[in-house]
Amino acid sequence: MNTQEPELIEKLAFSFIRHTQHLFWMVDEEGSLVYANKPFYKYFGIGEEALQQKIVELLPKEVGGALYQDHLRVLNTDAPLYKEQRVKWADGTSLVFLINLFPIDGTPGKKLLGGHAVNLASKHSIEKQLREANDKLLRLNRVAANAIWEWDMRTGQIFRNEPLLDMIGYPIENTHGLAWWLQRIHPEDRNRVSDLVKDTAEKKLHAWEDSYRFKCADGSYKHIRDRGFIVYENELPVKMIGSLQDVTDIKILKEKLLDEKMERQKEISEMVIQVQEKERTRIGHELHDNVNQLLTASKLFVEMMAPRSEEENGFKQKGIEYVVMAIEEIRKLSKELVVPQLKDRGLVISVQNMIDDMNIAQKIKISFAHDGNIDLLTPGRKLTMFRIIQEQLKNIFKYSKATVVNIYMHRKNGDVQLVIRDNGIGFDSAKTYTGVGLNSIHERTRFYNGTVDIQTSPGSGCKMTITIPVH
Repeated sequence: MNTQEPELIEKLAFSFIRHTQHLFWMVDEEGSLVYANKPFYKYFGIGEEALQQKIVELLPKEVGGALYQDHLRVLNTDAPLYKEQRVKWADGTSLVFLINLFPIDGTPGKKLLGGHAVNLASKHSIEKQLREANDKLLRLNRVAANAIWEWDMRTGQIFRNEPLLDMIGYPIENTHGLAWWLQRIHPEDRNRVSDLVKDTAEKKLHAWEDSYRFKCADGSYKHIRDRGFIVYENELPVKMIGSLQDVTDIKILKEKLLDEKMERQKEISEMVIQVQEKERTRIGHELHDNVNQLLTASKLFVEMMAPRSEEENGFKQKGIEYVVMAIEEIRKLSKELVVPQLKDRGLVISVQNMIDDMNIAQKIKISFAHDGNIDLLTPGRKLTMFRIIQEQLKNIFKYSKATVVNIYMHRKNGDVQLVIRDNGIGFDSAKTYTGVGLNSIHERTRFYNGTVDIQTSPGSGCKMTITIPVH
């Protein structure tokens, strides 16, 4: 502003004095009050009728006496005075004022003095509370067991305490907002967590919880349990406060316990299979050695019978025929039940011998192809493959009306794969219930974490693919 605008300057100055929250007053050279702003009147409990009265008489003795001496000094020296004054009231409380006294130039007649005072007591109290709150927060920050974070959803700023930073390994200057955090969540977990936080806020829920993998500063992933609580104002989310827990060790322990449980279940299942195979072998030997011997003896006795007529001779021959059929059926059944000598013969030879026997007895052409690594399987996997081939061939003979069956077994990457294909009538897999035979195949395959794939339809034969991990 230039010298042509003194009135405007005076108006601005007066407006400032009138609206400031601090105390402002003017006295003449005799110490009489000639002006005071509203905070001055309000603070000392006086009104405008106090004008032209001695300020030392208007104010409490503790304040008025101190000000009167300072007023005289400024009036006598024409030098401004700046001081911090502690005033003790009659009730024992103390107040601290920052006081500025100064002569007012350019006034005709009596000298005028201006006063400006700022009550520092409230300022000191607020600063003390802030320091105490800050110290408390720092102590909580240091001793808190869990990692704590706070997200101001209006500004986007996120606070993370020291345990959290120690957990993830990033210095505070390298951590940023929510987008920075989400980018370090494992890609398979990221969208799920982001959608969960978004849905919780949109549905005006108060809390969410999830576990995910977070990439730390050293490049490793930690399993983290994250809990968030949302604060609303006027039904709008304004702040989210949460805590993190490193559950990596718990996750590893659970996986270890699960693996151990799976191993025990496998051991139990393997023992059950071994017991079943042992019982099958015992029954097979019992049928072969005892029942077949009894049937053979019965056949001899029937042959010794002397029929007296053609009709009786017909009954005799029919009886011998049925006994022979029973002997053959039991011989085949006992052979199926007895565990093959895979350890001595190997899987390939045992399968080939089984196919040769079936080719003789059945009017079906069966071919068997394989690679050279099949006999490197574990004994349990060899037996499983043998039983699956045996079971599926029985199904084909019984239901398919096939004339050709192709069996192919080979190693593929880390798996062993068995393919059994026939040119039979096929079936509708969506309408056909799994029978005992197929159930047995599925159970044996699942034991080794394998898969069964059956491709068939009416009139197009059937292709069964068994895939079992080698290890």
